[in-house]
Amino acid sequence: MLAQTRAPLPIRTESPQGPRILLLVNARTNGKTIVSVEMALERTGGRVMRVTERAEAEQLVRRWDPEVMVLLGWSTTTGDWLRHLQFASRQGELPFLVVGNSAGEDREETNAVAALEVGAQAYIPAGMGLGILTAQVCGLLKKLRTQAPAPRLVQEENLCIDLVSLRVWILGQEIHLPRRLFYLLYYFATHPDEVVSNEQIADILWGGKGTYLAPNTLVVKIYRLRKILESAGAKGWLETVHSFGYRFSPPKNG
Repeated sequence: MLAQTRAPLPIRTESPQGPRILLLVNARTNGKTIVSVEMALERTGGRVMRVTERAEAEQLVRRWDPEVMVLLGWSTTTGDWLRHLQFASRQGELPFLVVGNSAGEDREETNAVAALEVGAQAYIPAGMGLGILTAQVCGLLKKLRTQAPAPRLVQEENLCIDLVSLRVWILGQEIHLPRRLFYLLYYFATHPDEVVSNEQIADILWGGKGTYLAPNTLVVKIYRLRKILESAGAKGWLETVHSFGYRFSPPKNG
């Protein structure tokens, strides 16, 4: 009841030199929990921008360009919203973590599965301790810092992939890909003529978290990508290397 009657907490920002952390708070979360989570995030040395509305979060993803997003609370509509947000983001893929909202053990497990399936780097159950949140965010920021920035444009004579507009052209024809297949093709295109293993493909499809992907799921994903390529005139570009994986070999320029 106290959380419903108190005035909204002001948005706080920290060091202008720190990493940008977007905190999206569920409207039902009490003020004490919000302050505790925000303090945990500030201990990473980052700049924390807190919002309570998804529309505000979408604007900040585009204008403020956060490096990490933390969701405080989960609802049944969060997954669909995140799918839309990540596809609309000008970075294409925004890493995010979820802090649970004390929904009961069974509900927490359901929420955790839903969050991880939609791409969360981690789900931290309510009551587990915010030191874990700080450690998770620090680890994610360190990983992002050590990764080389991805080229925003792959442009060859027969293939063009724009990582900013999330558009793909093959032989001058624009094709449309689901999000996971888009990033899979982008990886293939930036590693031409290399054999990519099933384990690597699983990491690409599921955000590098080492998630196990059943062999038939991989086969279906590759089959769908291959059929889309063939429909655009790119038959034979994606080869199967038996017992090893797959190799993307588009025609050479010239």
